[in-house]
Amino acid sequence: MKFNLNGNLLEYADSIFKIDNRAFLHGDFITEFVRAADGKILLWEEHYFNLMASLRIFRMKIPMDFTPEFLENEILRTISENEIQNAKIEIIIFRNSNSEDLLTQSGISYLIKVNTIFEDSNYIWKNLPSEIEIFKDYSVNPTFFTQIRSHKPEEIVALAYMQENEYNDLVLLNPDKKIARTVLGNPFLIQGNQIKTPKISEGGIRSVLRNHLCKLLDKSEEFEFEETDIFPFELQKTNELFICMEGEGILSIHQNRKKEYTTEMTGKVLELMNSVVVTN
Repeated sequence: MKFNLNGNLLEYADSIFKIDNRAFLHGDFITEFVRAADGKILLWEEHYFNLMASLRIFRMKIPMDFTPEFLENEILRTISENEIQNAKIEIIIFRNSNSEDLLTQSGISYLIKVNTIFEDSNYIWKNLPSEIEIFKDYSVNPTFFTQIRSHKPEEIVALAYMQENEYNDLVLLNPDKKIARTVLGNPFLIQGNQIKTPKISEGGIRSVLRNHLCKLLDKSEEFEFEETDIFPFELQKTNELFICMEGEGILSIHQNRKKEYTTEMTGKVLELMNSVVVTN
């Protein structure tokens, strides 16, 4: 498998990190996940502006040639070189170490790599038996830095806990003990035809796919949708629970402690989500 580093297509075995790499030393990077479907990038305009907003928040110097067309072409080159059509693609942008005094004057580098390969163009539905638990060791702060995909120590610790205890995902809480997000994405609760998800301001990840799904649900005549505060005890009352995962699709949760969830309405949500594949 090959990846794209500043326009150079390299093999994974190639050494790329210098001793002063800021992504490696300081976690000075941002990440964006996009979905390639039939050789095209779904929701690319939204992803591009989300990426640019993150760069500005981190005060990274954006090159003049970092246009939507340029970055899209670099992603498509990477896909073509790897001879794939449908995949989750990861874009990593990090600050270079070429200015000793001013970080804002340092240039940036980009790395584009294939994360997961899929069989077709649709967003996937992971519907195998899965269990979720609430992570209580640490909370996540609901700031705009939390909303950006970057270095998050609390998620690394939570992921280690999740793997040690063989859970499929973990609910992360904010300091007010409200649900912020999960390790893998943003949670959605379904009760009858009512669907709700935590507000981004509670500590969620700013996700293009989540935002697009929220708009689709809000316009849908089949569902009543709300972005609101959600407390952990509501996990024991809801009928269905799924996680919206950027660049992938939906993970259905089947169990939280003694509570078991169904997945009937989640399938209809996936159909709605996949309408973007047809219209994009």
